Amino acid sequence: MEYLSLKPGDRADLPGLPAQVGTLHFPAGTVLPPTSHEQDEISFIHAGVLNAESGGQRTTLRAGDVSFIPAGERHSAVVEEAVTLSFVLLERR
Repeated sequence: MEYLSLKPGDRADLPGLPAQVGTLHFPAGTVLPPTSHEQDEISFIHAGVLNAESGGQRTTLRAGDVSFIPAGERHSAVVEEAVTLSFVLLERR
């Protein structure tokens, strides 16, 4: 077993995999501008609500939801209620 303890805003490489993991907190009203990255992204929403757009699709994500964004896909969001999330960025092999 590999173990990492992360606080909001932390990011770390996941030993044994070509991946990074992290946790983030965004207050209500935060606007996350369009971005993309070279890794696939899986996000786990622990608390809050955000309106996200990815690949031309819009959706509302809430606590308990999980999202997947393929590498290279532009995505953005507006935080409606303070959000806490964890993410995994997976390198493509």
